[in-house]
Amino acid sequence: MKNILFISPTGTLDNGAEISIFNLQKLLVKQGYHVINVTQASGDIPYMTAFESVGIKNFMLNAVKWWWEDAPGPVQGTQRELYHYYREHIASIQHIVEDEKIDLIITNSVNMFQGAVVAAIEGIPHFWLIHEFPEDEFSYYVDKLDFVNEFSTEVFAVQGRLQEKLQEIIHNRKIHSFYPFTKISDTPLSVGEKTRIVSVGRLTERKNQLELLEAYSKLNRPEIELILIGNFDKEYKQKIVKFIDEKAFKNVTLVGPQDNPWSLITDKDIFVSSSKMETFGLVYVEALLHGVPSIVSNNPGHLSANEIFDFGKFYEIGNTDQLANLLADSLKNFDTQKKESLSVLTELRKAYSVGKAYQEIMDFIERDFDKKSNSIRHLSKLLMLNDYNPNKLTARIKRIIKTILIKTRILR
Repeated sequence: MKNILFISPTGTLDNGAEISIFNLQKLLVKQGYHVINVTQASGDIPYMTAFESVGIKNFMLNAVKWWWEDAPGPVQGTQRELYHYYREHIASIQHIVEDEKIDLIITNSVNMFQGAVVAAIEGIPHFWLIHEFPEDEFSYYVDKLDFVNEFSTEVFAVQGRLQEKLQEIIHNRKIHSFYPFTKISDTPLSVGEKTRIVSVGRLTERKNQLELLEAYSKLNRPEIELILIGNFDKEYKQKIVKFIDEKAFKNVTLVGPQDNPWSLITDKDIFVSSSKMETFGLVYVEALLHGVPSIVSNNPGHLSANEIFDFGKFYEIGNTDQLANLLADSLKNFDTQKKESLSVLTELRKAYSVGKAYQEIMDFIERDFDKKSNSIRHLSKLLMLNDYNPNKLTARIKRIIKTILIKTRILR
């Protein structure tokens, strides 16, 4: 069986790309593949524990930035430090490829390039999995699709609108598809006493919870509880809290991050996602597969998921009047909508499986690819060597200090 190296984007299990492909990695391990994971040094203990528990060796590399320089997120260091660590990443990944006798590299996000470079230097196949829609903060990568195209053996994108969009841009190859999978618990939802409105997801501009709050205000049902579950971006949370205070809401609760948010949701709840942009909408899928009546925005990810499930109610992003009306209707007709959600539950769960989600990726993993020499190999030292001599005491001291500084920036 093949030895497969995954390049992962965050080193945390709080995002769809990591969660969904962790399920693919576990499937590969069950089928006998040797799976290795490389990501940035996040310091996330649950992440490390999760990989260890399923027998996946996990390498976490220090970085001032793990993603492309112009990708979302700050560069936590100087430009010289940034490129020093880029070269170190490439060198470290090459060592892993050699030591673990890697046959295939899979990059699990358009935001990293290091695995593609190493695959080209080593002449081994490279698959690129793209989760991000090329708009807003991810519009930067449209300019990099020539690199993605040239340095990929195969390219896969989330099924639906994203796959269609990338196929329009990249004409000379077929963009294959997958859809994100997350394991759904068979544990029944707890029994609720009253109907509530709930939303699951990090409080961010992208997730757009302020729009839900505006619709909740227009609903004018202050006795109805609104529960927001998830971690937060500090500045956006401040906007949320300010809005709640200005409106004097008494029944809006910010729960914060939860290891299992669905343990807080009951059989009397209505799920809402007001997200501006998703590639697939895993939380929406989870709500459907828990039998929770759902109202979601018409972003491309939710629409892509709806092509598979064909269930749930949609409102136009920005139209808070429409959302308020849908909320009012769901509250009024909750019992009927709940019965409808439960009546299709078995059918929806059959349509959603890890095997179906990653079938095309699995098919290509099983294929044999010849080693293909790439001219970039002539620049391998330029791309990997840094001015670090481990035999010099001063170099070792500088190295230790720099590592401490990088860890401090990342883990604080």
